[in-house]
This record gives sequence, structure tokens and C-alpha cells, in this order.
Amino acid sequence: MSADSSDVKRARTPTDDEVLDFWHRQQHLKADRQLVFAVLRWRGIPVTNLVRSRVNLCGSRERLELWMRRAVHAKDAAEVFAEE
Repeated sequence: MSADSSDVKRARTPTDDEVLDFWHRQQHLKADRQLVFAVLRWRGIPVTNLVRSRVNLCGSRERLELWMRRAVHAKDAAEVFAEE
């Protein structure tokens, strides 16, 4: 069984723009996460390992923004992460 060139699929490598876009998205997420942590600390809400994990695993800027807004007025982490 020989493979001719039509059977061989080349691995697609990302373009420079795709790599740059991915990097920018990751940097924005990192900054948003740091803001959530900063607001929690400012409010005196402990950043436990559970809180840190939940924030670090979040890949949604919209959700991180929601948590930031909630953290401004929250009394504890449960209020920040309460599901709607």
C-alpha cells in the first residue's frame, strides 16, 4: 500500500496573524483574571485555591467581567460566582 501525494495530509501550521491573535486573547484573559483577583482582594474577599482555580480556568472575557462587577459589591466569593 503506497501513499500518493493526494493521500498525505499536511499538518496545518498557524499563520503569524493567528498566533498573534491567540496571544492577544490569552493576554487579555490574563489581565481580566488579575483584575478579578485585585477587586476580590480590595473588597477583603479571600482568594482561596478554589477561587483562584475557578478564575484561572475561565476562558470567557464576558464571564470574567461579570465576576469583576459582582466582586465590587459582594460580601463573599459565593456572591461573585452565584449562577443566574
